[in-house]
Amino acid sequence: MNRGEFEVMSRAEEQHWWYRGLRDVLALSLQRSDLAPPSHPKVLDAGCGTGENLRFLQELLQPSYLGGFDESAEALRFAKRKAPAADIYLSDICDPSLHVGELDLVTSLDVIYIPGVKNSLEGLHRIVAKVRRGGLLVLNLPAYDWLYSEHDVAIHTSQRFTVRGVRALLGSLGLSVELLTYRLCFLLPAVVLARLPGLLTARPGDEEARSDLHRVPGELANRALLGVLRAENRLIARGIRFPWGSSVFAIGRKV
Repeated sequence: MNRGEFEVMSRAEEQHWWYRGLRDVLALSLQRSDLAPPSHPKVLDAGCGTGENLRFLQELLQPSYLGGFDESAEALRFAKRKAPAADIYLSDICDPSLHVGELDLVTSLDVIYIPGVKNSLEGLHRIVAKVRRGGLLVLNLPAYDWLYSEHDVAIHTSQRFTVRGVRALLGSLGLSVELLTYRLCFLLPAVVLARLPGLLTARPGDEEARSDLHRVPGELANRALLGVLRAENRLIARGIRFPWGSSVFAIGRKV
């Protein structure tokens, strides 16, 4: 990710409808009786970035252990301010170091698309090996190669995904599929329209590229978009699976 994007995203992820919607679907999913972690679980956010999800997981789950790593020292500078009680350290999802013996929940939200599955698979196997039997891995990933845009250039995306591909990924990790669906189904036309200029001009390696999530929309637009996404999230939590969307959301269980 371009260095300036960390500060931009650290500010935006607190209020932007996209980030808040992701945390909302995570909360709704983990509050389901069949997916709820045990009380005071041991939790790791693999690729914690600037730390807003760590702060959220602390409030949601009151974990007995909360860890987070990222390959960027610049990102961790923000994360340590947002989640001062968490065990936050420098590491790489392709070759992770792990500070706890057994985990109940691992989240990796919009991370493994950066190095790509081929490069991160060994690291994911090492992380899953630390998950207790019955524990969960939560993934959120960008969907469809044809949606590759300037946003992906800015955050160094190397791969976008399909539900079929994520199902195969979970299987290769020895996980059963508990939840798997596209997200942002209702908003996909708006996402495509908003990214159309970037779809046409995206050039890998362009250091001037900027993410389209760097600026929070006006209050009314932000609230409206979040409302649509929250409505979709409630359907996902009730078992509805969407046939398309700009993200793939998955929960796998170690068997």
